[in-house]
Amino acid sequence: MKLKKNMARLLSLVLVMGTLAGCSNTSSSDSDNKTKSAVEQRKENNELVVAVGAEPEAGFDAITGGHGSITKVFFSTLMKRDKELGWENDLATNYKVSDDKLTWTVTIRNDARFTDGEKLTAEDVAFTYETTKKSSTEVDLTMIKEVKAIDDKTVQFTLTRPMSTFVEKLGVCGIVPKHAYDDNFKDNPIGSGPYKFVQWDKGQQVIAQVNEDYYGDKPSIDKLTMVFLDTDAAYAAVKSGDVDMASINGDLAKEEVKGTKILDIPSIETYGVEFPMVKNTGEKTDSGYEIGNDVTSDEAIRKALNTAVDRQGMVDGVLNGYGTVSTTGLEKMPWLNKDTVLDESEYNNMDEAKKILSNGGWKDSDNDGILEKDNTKASFKLLYTSGNYRQELGLEFQKMAKELGIEITLEERTWDTILEDIHKEAVLFGFGSGDPSELYNLYYSKAANTPVEWDNAGFYSNKTVDENIDKALNCESEDGALKYWQKAQLDGGSGASAKGDAPYCWLVNANHVYIVSEGFDIGTPVVQPHGGRIFDNITEWSWK
Repeated sequence: MKLKKNMARLLSLVLVMGTLAGCSNTSSSDSDNKTKSAVEQRKENNELVVAVGAEPEAGFDAITGGHGSITKVFFSTLMKRDKELGWENDLATNYKVSDDKLTWTVTIRNDARFTDGEKLTAEDVAFTYETTKKSSTEVDLTMIKEVKAIDDKTVQFTLTRPMSTFVEKLGVCGIVPKHAYDDNFKDNPIGSGPYKFVQWDKGQQVIAQVNEDYYGDKPSIDKLTMVFLDTDAAYAAVKSGDVDMASINGDLAKEEVKGTKILDIPSIETYGVEFPMVKNTGEKTDSGYEIGNDVTSDEAIRKALNTAVDRQGMVDGVLNGYGTVSTTGLEKMPWLNKDTVLDESEYNNMDEAKKILSNGGWKDSDNDGILEKDNTKASFKLLYTSGNYRQELGLEFQKMAKELGIEITLEERTWDTILEDIHKEAVLFGFGSGDPSELYNLYYSKAANTPVEWDNAGFYSNKTVDENIDKALNCESEDGALKYWQKAQLDGGSGASAKGDAPYCWLVNANHVYIVSEGFDIGTPVVQPHGGRIFDNITEWSWK
């Protein structure tokens, strides 16, 4: 990881130094013309350079390399999100569900080809899902009992249980070719998406060319180069004219840069603190990780933190206004239970938070500034990863907790090192998708202790919540399940919300902000989920 960061910084330095060298020998006007010519040349050639952040550690394999935005460039999925976060066909032309809701039969189009010229068939779909299920990736497919190709155009999924949200699983797996999938696939991927893979200069960039055999609308951009740069380096590269698009934070968006514009894209990118919900009794997961925390398992601690945190202050100070307050993690979702939303009097209320702690038995008996109860100090770790806003949000959360008498120690880690403590320490998570089954992943008791370690990492368990989630999953449609998803959040005073058991302290919704070259048009992007899906509407991108 350190090597990749250094390579990114080196590339950025080369770009910036090139710009500076030009400035030292030319007038400001000449420098502007040089920058303009670089952008204009790409415009004339229908080429685009995009900064994409960190290099995918597992390469460009849709199975093991993740299912995020970059892989959507090269691969197709059975279904895809529309602009309203609903579903529309991609490779699929139709699907039907059996009366017992255990069998999903999907018909696929017959005009899709991989970039090696071979036809994409139901065998490739079945192979992809079988392999993904076995690979223990971020995609949970444990609900699939069997998947098989009935014929070249028909694939059948048999589930272990009814799941009204299974359509979401049809939209996450990029389909790979069974005939060409091997150990080298990640370095030279073959897909059926709008672009074909050309080359990967490791540590620097990946180059893609438009797929002339793509079955959908052809992209306007002929050549797409994706460079691996961190936020600061990418920002400098856009300013210099070497890159046309980069994700930035709200702080950088405040500066006006000639020849560029800011895109402020609505998102459902929500940040929140997940709490271990059970005491530490020495129990471990099947993977050998410890479970439980004696402080965060106390409801008064969780309720007090939810009550005290100044979320609007985080929006203004950390996000620089590019976002909104979140008290539920679901503010923009149709399955939100509006009764769970905290109003302005129910958060940023330090006095009420201190009262909750006092009534819960937490006192500072030794006057060291840290509360205690039953010989346990109100002290715990908060783990977070690098990335936009996370450290800053953590610092604000820590500062607020200290005023309450709760000691929080911040630790920056990678996801690999977080996993070993993910069930016994609080974690600053980012979440957000247009899929109600996210509630299953977050709050269903049986989602804990599975290969996907971050699903219900706190081991939250509530019988009423489980019952309502079961009812939601057993519904015939996503619309029919809405009322049960809402009840899972709050039902008779019990539920997975701040007004219920408070397994999370949700903080903010962060917009996705980009700096782009003038003349580049991104079309109408989908509402951005956690992690971003900026490439999902890439066929609409163009130079104007």
